[in-house]
Amino acid sequence: MSPIPSRLVVRFSLLAVVLTGLAGSGAAQTAPNRANSPSQEEAVQLSVFTVSEEKEVGYESMQTTSGMRTAQELKNVASSISIMNSQLIEDLAAVDIGEMSKWFVTGEESPDPAQFNQLIFRGIRNSFALRNGWIWYSPMDSFTTERVELLRGPNAFLYGEADLGGANNQVTKRGLFTRNINRARVMLGDHEFRRGELDFNRRLGNKVAFRFAAAVSDNKSWVDHVGRQFHGFYGAVTYRPFRSTSVSVTADVSRSSTVVAQGLFIDQFSYTTGTNLTNSAGLIYLPATGALFRANGMRRSAGNGLTVVDPKITPRNFQVSGPEAINTDDYNTFNFELEQNIGKRLHLLFSGVLYFRNTDTKTIAAGRTIYRDLSPTLPSGVPNPNFNELYTEYFRLHNLHGNLLRAFRVSAVYDLITKWTKQQFIVNVQQQQDNPKHWQQGWGEYILPTHSSFVGTINPAQTYAAFIANRATMTNNRFFRRYYLKDGATERDVGTTAPLAGVSGYFPDLSNGVGAAGEQMMRRFYTPSIGVGASGSYFNNHFFTLLGYRRDHFNMKTTFGAPRPFENTWIVDPIPELNVYAPNSIPFAQYKVDGTNLGFVFRLNDTFALAYNRAQSFRISSGDGGLAYIIGRRQGMQTGEGEDISARFSLFGGRLEFNTTVYDNYQPNARISPGPSAAVLDEVSALFPTTFNRTGTDLQTTTTKGVEVEIVANLTRNWRLMLNGATNKVATTDRLPFLKSFQAEAKNSNQPTPLLDAFLLTLPDGVPNAGYTKTRANLFTRYTFSEGRLKGFFIGGGANWRQPTYRGNAVVIQGTPAVALWSPSYYVVTLLGGYQTKIFNRPTSLQLNISNLLDKEYYLSASTNSGSWGAPRSWRLTMTTDF
Repeated sequence: MSPIPSRLVVRFSLLAVVLTGLAGSGAAQTAPNRANSPSQEEAVQLSVFTVSEEKEVGYESMQTTSGMRTAQELKNVASSISIMNSQLIEDLAAVDIGEMSKWFVTGEESPDPAQFNQLIFRGIRNSFALRNGWIWYSPMDSFTTERVELLRGPNAFLYGEADLGGANNQVTKRGLFTRNINRARVMLGDHEFRRGELDFNRRLGNKVAFRFAAAVSDNKSWVDHVGRQFHGFYGAVTYRPFRSTSVSVTADVSRSSTVVAQGLFIDQFSYTTGTNLTNSAGLIYLPATGALFRANGMRRSAGNGLTVVDPKITPRNFQVSGPEAINTDDYNTFNFELEQNIGKRLHLLFSGVLYFRNTDTKTIAAGRTIYRDLSPTLPSGVPNPNFNELYTEYFRLHNLHGNLLRAFRVSAVYDLITKWTKQQFIVNVQQQQDNPKHWQQGWGEYILPTHSSFVGTINPAQTYAAFIANRATMTNNRFFRRYYLKDGATERDVGTTAPLAGVSGYFPDLSNGVGAAGEQMMRRFYTPSIGVGASGSYFNNHFFTLLGYRRDHFNMKTTFGAPRPFENTWIVDPIPELNVYAPNSIPFAQYKVDGTNLGFVFRLNDTFALAYNRAQSFRISSGDGGLAYIIGRRQGMQTGEGEDISARFSLFGGRLEFNTTVYDNYQPNARISPGPSAAVLDEVSALFPTTFNRTGTDLQTTTTKGVEVEIVANLTRNWRLMLNGATNKVATTDRLPFLKSFQAEAKNSNQPTPLLDAFLLTLPDGVPNAGYTKTRANLFTRYTFSEGRLKGFFIGGGANWRQPTYRGNAVVIQGTPAVALWSPSYYVVTLLGGYQTKIFNRPTSLQLNISNLLDKEYYLSASTNSGSWGAPRSWRLTMTTDF
């Protein structure tokens, strides 16, 4: 990646000077750290929709809005919610969600680099995150983050669509009336890590609070060619024109450019068998020598399809996609909130978001597999100099995409206070429109039709038949770049995404990105929803309840077309045959789903409480699935539900908070395509010719169970600590009900089904589901010396410990039975140290974080064919000053 533009650094520096001047003028009028309290001037009615920053001590956050979208005491909320606040984020020196998630009780970032920014909650990978309660697809950076709330388990009533395991909600910074902030931060680290941040908050009179934050970041990596560049600017204004009215506006303009590691490579070389290549193997180009040849007729090895974890074969830092394989995410957001209190009991909130996102991804396809070259000669007949050598290859892609999200929500809260109870009733009405930018270009690198290696012909007609024929033709003319491991992967060989002059070019990706259903010319979906809920307290705050119901609708329209098969030409023509109802191509889709929530907290006293919560989840945007084995049936919409039971302790006057949760969540209709052999399909089709769909799919139940423990301690004013841990097991039950219904019907008719019986025995109930970690634990602490010779110094650190993660069953050695595979257990130690002082009478701190202090070598993997190496020892130095 190219360095951050100098003009951006100049603007950032000028901005720092301007803010320094503002801070100086503001300091002459107000106290440097704490603004005049609203109680000293005009009384302001506290917001029921916003968490108070006064409710945070050390690593402990005592309020949340994720229980019912209103600010509530976390200890009295039935839902399972964890919070990482800004103090812990700062002590960890974390700058993105991946670094933060290592310390979550659950919700760690997926170890598959292709799924970066996606977290795994309770063994279930989530598909997207939330930001201020709205859906969020872009990377999450710490410079805008006030806190991260983890919604563990099903939570459809709160935020609608989500995965079974839970979701993370980033709460961004707001304009504050409670204090002024004039903070600058510089961070340096190894692998050329450098970052600058500004955070500026000013209360302007009694009615306006203004906040501005900015960040510029640039770093490389210990992995070849990998790195990240980021810059972002964020503003927030809170305006209180009247005692009962508050307006909050936030805006964000950011850009993230990342070269992602490829992760662990895949073994297709360890078997004694091999594969004869056909035209679909395309034209092979060797950047190391410049050689070109068609792969048709050549032979390569086969393997077990498992990740390669021997660094003698592929070094830990190995990456062949190159420095130009950049994933760029440009996003602009605008949030608006208008809160109006009518009297003391009725509270209204009108909120909305505009989220503009454009992505530009230069990536590769089929680029992590290692083969052995089994061809003793080249197609020309000359000896193959790379015979029996290991290699990897890929063809390049260039995709433009993004989203345009527009949404609004109206919330009404009424407080009912009687002699016996306090009730808070809430109604939420929401409309969300998301326009994924599927119509944008999707390119692949192919052989030029004018080159002698091109096979077949392109049909320029814009008909359905021509579209199908052109897909087949382009599949046979992909341009592959091959790298033999003995040659390495220097930037000279992997450093360009440009086509090879006179040989290759970029065409619409008909063989890969554009499926048989066509290219989406337009996709727009609306998800209106309505929810009602009630949160109550009884018996002098000894019993708390939560009831919620929500209905979501999903209305989607999609138009399909066929891209013209020409170089550097992106014109998509509508094709009538692509816009009819088909199993995997539905122009119009309409679904609805309900979600409920029931919970209560029984608080014996300030020290001990018990909580129970039962909730549901759903994935409405994934539709009603594929066609089932039973003709006329589909898989149905994916739903989930489950219960959490918690015990909560508050000891030593609240200085030690201890929570433990036992959960049992399940998805009764998880999708599966079991893939029976043709012989099995023939057997069932012969018995049930009118009711059996041989291309169908089936279902199973996925269950995730475990225990989560969280401890947050502020044992003294100078010592804070957090400790969490969790157990987890994900298993499948009630498998293949559609196929088993044919088995049962045949048995009732005395019709033998030996092949089907044998196949079903290979998919028994109780089999673990890949991706869950048996046991995990995290510890982090900090102690500050407040007196004596060490006054101002602080020390701390922590550790991440993981037991094995289940990866799935696979055949490791050719000809032997499949066995269960687990990634190894590991622990990583982190060290923290620093010093707080004043420089030119400005509070300043120096902080050093060392990650993986013992330089442990380990890998992470949540499946048999993906994963990544753990990062080696690294350091990060942070200087923060309040100017």
